[in-house]
Amino acid sequence: MAKFTRLITAMELRATVENRIRYSTKHIKHLPPGSITEFDWKDYCPVGFGLIQELEGIDHDDYLLSICTDETLKKISSGKIGNVFHISNDNRFLIKILRKSEIKVTLEMLPRYYRHINYHRSSLFTRIFGAHSVKPLGGVKTYFAVMSNMLHSTIFVNKLYDLKGSPKGRSNKKIEVRNTTVLKDIDFDFCFYVDPLARQRIIKQTKLDCELLEEEGIMDYSLLVGLQSKGSCQGSLDGLNPVYGSFAPPSSFKSNSTKSMKTASSSPDRSSVAMYSCSPDRDSVENEMSMTIQSVTSNSASSETNILATTLSDLFHNSSNINFGMKIPARARRVTRETGEEEWYNVVLYIGIVDTFQDYGMKKRIEHCYKSIQYNSNSISTVHPKIYSSRFQDFVSNIFLPHDDDLSSKY
Repeated sequence: MAKFTRLITAMELRATVENRIRYSTKHIKHLPPGSITEFDWKDYCPVGFGLIQELEGIDHDDYLLSICTDETLKKISSGKIGNVFHISNDNRFLIKILRKSEIKVTLEMLPRYYRHINYHRSSLFTRIFGAHSVKPLGGVKTYFAVMSNMLHSTIFVNKLYDLKGSPKGRSNKKIEVRNTTVLKDIDFDFCFYVDPLARQRIIKQTKLDCELLEEEGIMDYSLLVGLQSKGSCQGSLDGLNPVYGSFAPPSSFKSNSTKSMKTASSSPDRSSVAMYSCSPDRDSVENEMSMTIQSVTSNSASSETNILATTLSDLFHNSSNINFGMKIPARARRVTRETGEEEWYNVVLYIGIVDTFQDYGMKKRIEHCYKSIQYNSNSISTVHPKIYSSRFQDFVSNIFLPHDDDLSSKY
């Protein structure tokens, strides 16, 4: 049960703290003469965001050291509004440049947002740790928010998707986060089978999170999905051999109290196939020059089952230091658009709800009217928060599918 939640007062919500900061002496030496070296820095609602930092075990001094570096100041003060992300030097935080109106939306939502993530510790929201602005002396003010970085440098993902539940009216422009291209709905061709309890929890938590966003009048948020293949430490899924071809369905996930996951060795004619064993951490990708090849025998199958049981145990116990949504074992089904054939992969998923900064204001209403001329008004990404919430929940339910017990029982 969550502890008593401290309320954020209206006075605290309006409070700001201003400071004058400057580049370090070491950095200034390498700047051209006449370069701006001092900045006006403003913290918005420092008490409210301080409560979130405390809740998530973030030391405030460490937080400031992470985001107030010379490199971060330079990037932020020269950045553009929109899909521009920066990562703190220590890889702990994700920084997104926002409009002033989006900062306002964030602050208006903050009291209920804090109560929500305090009560629902399994919330899929990417945590927002601060809202700030920085302005070079004589320059233009830049607003930005600092969030938890769910894809830390120690995590290697084969695919990264930013999904809104509808490809209609979305730009095909690609962005990159930590040298990984962020794909969109139009590129997404997967569905996932996870432990039934995990699926139930994902769908329930998505509903709870979306209800808050709907009540706050927020839309245009996304489900960020990082997909890591258990059979690969580098490259993309397109370069992997699937665990199953189109001839066989995946083995069913059951709650580990009733049925253990079957491994790849359970598939037809696969008992002697060799698999590469590697840690999901990026450190192992960069530091280990070779990988150990292990035969998929009954012993390795037992080992993988134990690993899965440990991972699922982490998901369902509050004592775990792993946030819900991180390291979810799954079977991924991919239907190739060219041939319609199915491919199956053993994967680990990293999921979270991001970009909760946009309300359904005048700009979005005009955008909705314009795009409604080209597409069905309910199919475009820019819709009323209530419609957006309902569609988003349906989308999550449709990509995390229930198991067909009749089908899986045959294997």
